[in-house]
Amino acid sequence: MRNLPRAVMVILLALAACDKPDAPTGAAPSASASATQAPATATAAPSATPADAGPTEADAGRTASAVTMPERPIPKPQTMVGSAAPIEVQQKAIGYMAAMRAPRADDPPADTAYAKDLTDKLRPIVLSLDTGADKAKLNRVEMIASGRQIDLLMAGGCDPKTPTRAVVQRAGVPLATLVSHGVLVIRCNDARIQCLQSTRDPDDVLCTTAPRHK
Repeated sequence: MRNLPRAVMVILLALAACDKPDAPTGAAPSASASATQAPATATAAPSATPADAGPTEADAGRTASAVTMPERPIPKPQTMVGSAAPIEVQQKAIGYMAAMRAPRADDPPADTAYAKDLTDKLRPIVLSLDTGADKAKLNRVEMIASGRQIDLLMAGGCDPKTPTRAVVQRAGVPLATLVSHGVLVIRCNDARIQCLQSTRDPDDVLCTTAPRHK
């Protein structure tokens, strides 16, 4: 090629350069580039949805304040546990009644002044509901445990509806209002039975044999 003219050599060199294969236009990224991008894809996580979120502070508060009542001695809507009931049922009734009137951490404090005013208001109402012959002697209304419980003591006429009849229907005081003042139970008791009406749960009424003589 030394003897070829200079111009011919330039042309041959140019043709040789054109024969080299071009780099592929769709070449994959290098391994180092892939390694750099992979962690970003692997570590990306979807944002938490409400269903995925854990318990909130409000949920924790509701759980802390929730109180499980003991097993009811008889299912609702039954209300009467008589003296002929099995001893286990009678024992459950005693425990359940104690839980009905027991204050809880989320209950309002007992409003003694309100409970006293309520007892004064209920006295003529309960006397009018009393069907017993000795009502002049036995009928009275009492405040128990600084107002946590109001007792309607009668000679006769106590039944599962008497507490609601006296307080809600005659006195015009909703059970929810009683709860807000810390009154937890309205109880009637006559010569035969006692019935406890929960103010927290309008459907929760429990009666037992409990004759009184004074």
